[in-house]
Amino acid sequence: MEFISKAQARRDTGLNYLGSVSETVKHKKSIKYGELTYSLYLAPAKTSGYEVCPGRTAECTRLCLNESGMNTMTQKIKGDVINESRIKKTRLFFEEKEFFMKWLIFEINAAKAKAARNRMTLSVRLNNTSDINPLDFELYGVNILEMFPDVQFYDYTKVADRANLMKVYKNYDVTYSYNGYNIEMCKQMLSHNVKVAMVFKNYIPDQYMGYNVINGDEYDMRYRDLETCIVGLKYKKVRNSIDNNVKFVIQ
Repeated sequence: MEFISKAQARRDTGLNYLGSVSETVKHKKSIKYGELTYSLYLAPAKTSGYEVCPGRTAECTRLCLNESGMNTMTQKIKGDVINESRIKKTRLFFEEKEFFMKWLIFEINAAKAKAARNRMTLSVRLNNTSDINPLDFELYGVNILEMFPDVQFYDYTKVADRANLMKVYKNYDVTYSYNGYNIEMCKQMLSHNVKVAMVFKNYIPDQYMGYNVINGDEYDMRYRDLETCIVGLKYKKVRNSIDNNVKFVIQ
């Protein structure tokens, strides 16, 4: 496949787009900060046939936020079209990397132009329902962080080594995620000034493990956080119901 134009890409794939700009409930919150967020949603875990969440557990796989929000609402009306679209995009990433990357670059440039027209800044989150190393988003040996050094990229990750990328790329920010089994690594991350995200079932406390806890649901752009802290996220219902034995949800 060869990327020539957005119209041609849409005809060839049946997809309307790869990513969106501040359209989800989560990313619309960036607007009040004078910012637009380009976000990419791929098929999580191994649902596409390709593993995109190397640090996942069985529990986070079962309770993935891929099965919440707009996806769940759309399923009731149109069927599984969103998951089918995410699977198709993920397979494009692995099987037609050059095509995928050229389309992605086109969309990020368009998002930059839109932000400039509106006198806003742009941020990019490539892993909303995946956990792919950003260096794997590359074309002709140049990764996406190098292609857009003036754009802020950010992620959440369960892969501890991913935090080292912040030392190399100043336009990349990552928040480490608690998975119920990695509490010692979470403590180590916090001691090295890396933020840690934790999910709380009933309420978000002011402090936990001796660290301040901020409400991570107020906005998604973690690079705006001014301190090393725990990012508290309220548990969100998905199609698979919660039980009291879920390790990564703090009861």
